[in-house]
Amino acid sequence: MAFQRWQIGLDIQNGKFCAVAIQRRRLGWQLRSWQQRTLPEDTLKNGVLQSSPALLAALKQWRCQLPGRYSLRVGLPPQLVLQRSLPLPDVTLREPALNRYVQASAQRLFPVEPASLALDYRASSASTQLCITAARREVITQWLEPLQQAGLQPDVFELNNLALAQVAWRLPLRHQQLLIHPLTDHWLWYLAGSTATSGASTEPLSLAYLQATFPEMESALSTTPMTGFTAVQPFSLLHYLQLPLPDNEGDYTLALGLALRPEDA
Repeated sequence: MAFQRWQIGLDIQNGKFCAVAIQRRRLGWQLRSWQQRTLPEDTLKNGVLQSSPALLAALKQWRCQLPGRYSLRVGLPPQLVLQRSLPLPDVTLREPALNRYVQASAQRLFPVEPASLALDYRASSASTQLCITAARREVITQWLEPLQQAGLQPDVFELNNLALAQVAWRLPLRHQQLLIHPLTDHWLWYLAGSTATSGASTEPLSLAYLQATFPEMESALSTTPMTGFTAVQPFSLLHYLQLPLPDNEGDYTLALGLALRPEDA
C-alpha cells in the first residue's frame, strides 16, 4: 500500500547531499530519516551531475539504510530545463491523445530536435494552459546513471524551485511574503500571492536587491539564518519528529519539499 512507503527527497548540491524520508500517518507526516553526506565541490557542473567514486560511495552507503519500499524524488537545478506554456485545444483531450498533442507541439515550442528532449507537462494556474517542461535526454541520463549504479530508482525528477514551493504552500506564507533558499552559487525564491511564482537567481542576495526586484514584497523569510530575514523552520511542517534533529534544518528544505510532493495521479 502506498501509504506504507517512505516518501524520500534527495537534494544533491556541490559539497553535500541532503535527504529526508517521511511517512504518512493518520494525523500528519512522520519524519523517518534525515541524512547529509559530504560530496566533492565539483559534483555539479552547470547543473549537470558529475559521477565520481565519492558520489557513488555516499549514495551506496545511504541506500543500505533505506527500506525496500520507497518513493524517491530527486531535485534538478532549474537551469537544466526550458519551460513554455501551451494552450489546450478546444476539444477535451485525454491520455494518450494529450501526450501526442504535447509531442507534436514540442518542435515549435523548443529550438531543439524533439527526439533529444524529455518532456513533462502539467496544468498551469490558468486552466486553459499546459506548462511544458523540457530537458535534454542526455542530461537526465547523466543524473540517472550514478543513482541507478548505487541501487536507487527515482520515481520523479522535480525542479528545485518547485520543491521550495511545496514547503512554502504549507507554511503558510502571508500574501506577498517572499521565501528564499540560499545555495552556494545561486538562490531560489517563492513569492506568495494570488498568482504565486517561484524561480532562481544568481544575483547577489540582499534586502535592497529583493525590494527593487519584488516591489510588491510585503516581507522576506529565509530557510537559513540571515541578517534582516526571518528564519523559517521546515521541520515544523511534520507532525511526528524523530530525535536528534539536524542543527541546520534549512539545509533540508529542498529535500523535505521533494518528499512532500504529492504522488502523481
